[in-house]
Amino acid sequence: MLKKRCLRKIKKDYQAKNLQNPFFRRQKKGSGGRFQKCLSFFVVIVVFAGFWFFLAAPVWRIQTIKISGLARIAPPEIEKMIQEQMSSRRLLIFRQSNLFLFNKKEAAQKIITAYNFASVKIVKRLPRILEITIGEKPYAFIFQEGTNLFYASRDAYLIKEVAVLESDKQKYLILENKNPASLIGVKDKLAIKDAYLSFILSLANYLSVYPELSVDRFIIDQEFNTIKVKFNNGPLVYFNTQTDALSQINRLMLVKKEKIKDNFNKVNYIDLRYGGRVFIN
Repeated sequence: MLKKRCLRKIKKDYQAKNLQNPFFRRQKKGSGGRFQKCLSFFVVIVVFAGFWFFLAAPVWRIQTIKISGLARIAPPEIEKMIQEQMSSRRLLIFRQSNLFLFNKKEAAQKIITAYNFASVKIVKRLPRILEITIGEKPYAFIFQEGTNLFYASRDAYLIKEVAVLESDKQKYLILENKNPASLIGVKDKLAIKDAYLSFILSLANYLSVYPELSVDRFIIDQEFNTIKVKFNNGPLVYFNTQTDALSQINRLMLVKKEKIKDNFNKVNYIDLRYGGRVFIN
């Protein structure tokens, strides 16, 4: 019995042993957590410093405003609008005097709305320069209402920044409003339909081919689908805005040549509004 007892196998208890892999060392507790905290703190500091550097550092504060393309108004008027926007805030706490925070689109739209320019382009130049290039709308005609005269653009906006020069009255067509009501609408936009104004400009262009037909002015009144042209030393001629302008001018020249001849300055009016029928008085 004793021998059998001695030969009994003893089961090894591996769980009680503190075995370690010689090829893998376990890190000490706490060292990884401290590293992650330090790294996170460092990242926060870098982000905050970069945020402050680009949005609050004085080096990016706009100092120079360069304006080009102006002929009708003084640059200080545009500079004043830019400076007002520079004083306004963006992102709640920062002012737009910072080059990166200045809203170019907002500024361009404000300038176009205020002065009805054709275009406004704003470019930022590091570290603190704004370059503003303005495209002014060209004069298309002179609009008269009562004793007031204004330059106007092809899209029927008045240009009130400069007074009409006497010499320009011979250079641009004069469109006079003889309606009892004013045609000057919101933001100095004339209450004239695009097709109506297009007819007038086309008519003026066709008439310019004939130097013997010296136009004094174009007249708008209450007569429907009608534009009147007063010629210097000549009659008042009625044109139909719903009929081709060139065909009406051709009829006018034919009547002048075959019927009126040298008496053009003695005629009171010529009415071309009724197709092939021409009325002369």
